[in-house]
Amino acid sequence: MTATLTKATGPSSTEPPSGGAAQPSRRVSADLERSLTEAARAMLRLGVPQSALPEGVSIDRAGYWLLVRASERAPVRLSDLAECVELDLSTVSRQMRDLLASGLMVKVPDPHDGRASLLSLSDRGRAVLEAVSEARRDLLAEAMDDWTDEERGALAGGLSRLSAGLQHTRDAREETR
Repeated sequence: MTATLTKATGPSSTEPPSGGAAQPSRRVSADLERSLTEAARAMLRLGVPQSALPEGVSIDRAGYWLLVRASERAPVRLSDLAECVELDLSTVSRQMRDLLASGLMVKVPDPHDGRASLLSLSDRGRAVLEAVSEARRDLLAEAMDDWTDEERGALAGGLSRLSAGLQHTRDAREETR
């Protein structure tokens, strides 16, 4: 199966013809929405390849996601991390307790507020994050084995653009509330 990415150059069949230049369709097809949903579900089902984990380390999808987000923001307060992943503080607290107990995260006092703590990945946590990320990239590479570098690049660029557009739309809608 060869994946082909194409760009629409004219109005969609659901748009009435216009007298001027073709306008990009603001409608999203059911096929596109369904395809994105299926791709997101497939990525979630990949989970954490247990073969990528060192002996004695166990981490689930939620823990992996917290490692990813903490690596992007560290050092970070637990409340800020919970807000970032859009989960209740108590939920993130329980997950973080497991990551701290397994030595994947470290907690240090906040130098600006002695009552608070800051969280960061430990050296072991960074190694686990990289091993799991690499295993997931290998799975993606296998799934896209018959894609050209150009097709992979186009998908990466398109998904980045979509992500930014979704975030912009969400932010704009939250501002009007």
